[in-house]
Amino acid sequence: MTKTAFKIIFLIIGLGFIVAICWLLLSNGIGQPFSQEKNESPQEENIKNEAVLVINKGEGDLETFTIELKNSTTTAFNLLENKAEELNFVLKTKMYDFGIFIEAIGDKENGQDEKYWMYYVNDEMPMAAADKEEIGPGDKVEFKFEKPSF
Repeated sequence: MTKTAFKIIFLIIGLGFIVAICWLLLSNGIGQPFSQEKNESPQEENIKNEAVLVINKGEGDLETFTIELKNSTTTAFNLLENKAEELNFVLKTKMYDFGIFIEAIGDKENGQDEKYWMYYVNDEMPMAAADKEEIGPGDKVEFKFEKPSF
């Protein structure tokens, strides 16, 4: 065997050995590049499939409920409607082309003291009706009886 043939065989075996080591390291997760997704997955696992529902009747009168999200398409209105059925309190609504409009919750009805039922998701007022606003794990939905700011 010539010197050149020996070098080629040695090079092929060496490259094969390097490829095998790299494959073993990567398949075990060692040496993988930093990934934002990998960093977030333990945090995502800690988020329970729950949302918080707050019914704020004003003047410090509020009730807070932690609700398990059973459907992938739960809306803000679904949370309120299910809690109204469960606790047997009055919930008056009216259907419009844009969606459901809340007219009364319990003994608080729109127009009393110039206040109306507004709702917020994570402390922001959505630009959609409550039956159109989808809720995800960790969201806070608050129905608040207040004077409109607009």
